[in-house]
Amino acid sequence: MPLTDQQLRQELLNYGETVPPITQRNREQLRARLEQIRLRPRSPTKSSPSRSRGNTSTARSRPVRGLIELSDSETDTSANEYLSSRRSERETNIQTRSVAVGRDTDRTNSLPSSNVTVDVEQSIARHRREIQQLIDSARDRARAANANISSSNKYEPLPSTTKSASSVRPNSSVPSRVPSSFKTDIKKSPKQPSRFDRTRQTVTLFWTNNKYVITSVLKAIFIGLLLAGGVIFLKNNLNSIIPKPKKITCNIQNSIDCDDMIPVVNSIKRYLQIRTGEVDCGFRQKNELYVTKPEINKFLDAKGFKFESSSDDRWKTLITYIFDKPVDDILVINNQNQPVSELNAAYKLTTTQGTHSFMCRARKTVNSAMQHLAWLVLGTTGFLALGWFIRRRSKQREEREKTYKEFIEKIINLLEAQYEEHLLDSEVKPWLAVSHIRDMLIEPQDRKRLKTLWERANKQISEHESRIRAETQLIHGEEFNVWRWIQPRSPTSPSPPRRKRAESPKSSNEDSYVYMPPDVGLTDCLKLRNFFDPNTLADDDEIDLVVDSIQNRCATVKRIEHIGIHSIFVYLKFSSNEAAAQGFHLLNNWKYHGREIIAKYLRLERYYEHFPEARDSGSANN
Repeated sequence: MPLTDQQLRQELLNYGETVPPITQRNREQLRARLEQIRLRPRSPTKSSPSRSRGNTSTARSRPVRGLIELSDSETDTSANEYLSSRRSERETNIQTRSVAVGRDTDRTNSLPSSNVTVDVEQSIARHRREIQQLIDSARDRARAANANISSSNKYEPLPSTTKSASSVRPNSSVPSRVPSSFKTDIKKSPKQPSRFDRTRQTVTLFWTNNKYVITSVLKAIFIGLLLAGGVIFLKNNLNSIIPKPKKITCNIQNSIDCDDMIPVVNSIKRYLQIRTGEVDCGFRQKNELYVTKPEINKFLDAKGFKFESSSDDRWKTLITYIFDKPVDDILVINNQNQPVSELNAAYKLTTTQGTHSFMCRARKTVNSAMQHLAWLVLGTTGFLALGWFIRRRSKQREEREKTYKEFIEKIINLLEAQYEEHLLDSEVKPWLAVSHIRDMLIEPQDRKRLKTLWERANKQISEHESRIRAETQLIHGEEFNVWRWIQPRSPTSPSPPRRKRAESPKSSNEDSYVYMPPDVGLTDCLKLRNFFDPNTLADDDEIDLVVDSIQNRCATVKRIEHIGIHSIFVYLKFSSNEAAAQGFHLLNNWKYHGREIIAKYLRLERYYEHFPEARDSGSANN
């Protein structure tokens, strides 16, 4: 367990060591010094000085009242008193050590007096340095304390540490070593407070001493004001809050001149307005809009408006007042809910204006807002629907026009290609049946939907296209309407590029049926069937044999750019349509190992879907 600062000081003093004030900086060094002293063997000749030093340190370690010791521990005392104690201790140590050394010299005659003098001088010099350090430290701490005290409360006197230091200074053994600035800081007088600060301190002190009395007086005044206000309010409104039963002397003859009829009519008017407002807000049914004679009498009795006459006379007096005054806000109604102006026919009362409660007004506001919101949503929805419908019709119209133009263009291309094929082969007819063209251009499921466009295209071709002639031909013993291309091609004009005419109605996404010359293919891609047995899995040797056989078969074709195998089909991509046509004639119906090979033209996009790497095959071969 580590020693406390007091214990550490006591141990070092017992060993005859001079102990400076223990701080955070030198605490570990002093502990290390104590350990070294404990490990060092002690000389028997120095036992007496050690005991004397121990007694002196014991006496010195007692706490002196009012002193401040400069240390980082919580038991620090005054710096000046510590200096005084250190000086007296030093003198005691010097005397004790001198006596001890002298006694040892007389007894042993082994140590010269010069060594004793040197030790004393070194000890005195060391003590002087320590005292100077303590003075400097005390001065710095005093300045810091004065600065903190002046910044926090510049009107309070200096702390007791400064006073104790100044009071002890005359008894200090080294007054000449204390600098003058330190004395000036200690004797500095506090600054006098201003008038505002003195007033504020006086008010604060008065409030602190009389706070309870002041708050009690304020509470009493507040409660008195509340009571006085309540009494005044009750005095002014007591008659309306608690109406006194009073007999009213009004009758039919003096109803207009009787002042007691005014509060009666006002109360009835307010009651009728509340009833009308409740009916408008839906809190009551519409048939309760009119208040009957019994209900009026009951209301007047509840309010305390009692006449000296009977209830029937009170009713007549009220109706007479309404008729003669007149009161425009109150309507007199008969049993049939019709306005009347006769006294005997009057049975119900109502008003034209209603008084609406807060809930009624809130409900009406919400209903009105909901209605406006509903109209806004309905109008916005209708406007958006109309815009969508117009846009859809416009898009449909554009699509129909585009389809119509495509029909015209495809029909012209088909007829022109048929005519050119007829020029190359006399067995090919120079015309095409109209129904056959329709079947090639329109899928069976779309013929009903595109019937109008087809009839429009048919009329346009038959009546307004001068290059095409509509006629009738006998096909398989049956007459058909046909279109013939009649515009001959100029001998000097180049042959137009061959175009795909149309797909057969029964064709798939891969197979195409077209009328094309034998030397030009529809596309530059072919799909070959029956090279592999569908019931067995082909190995690498069989695949290599198929590829070599195809290359040998098409050795005269320039040229095959790509060969691909997908599932049990073989795909070929040629450098041009002409090369594809040559490969088609060589491979179609070719007998390969007893199986007849079937060749089909394949669209280039479909070919790239199976073999994307074939896109760069043409550029690589070039």
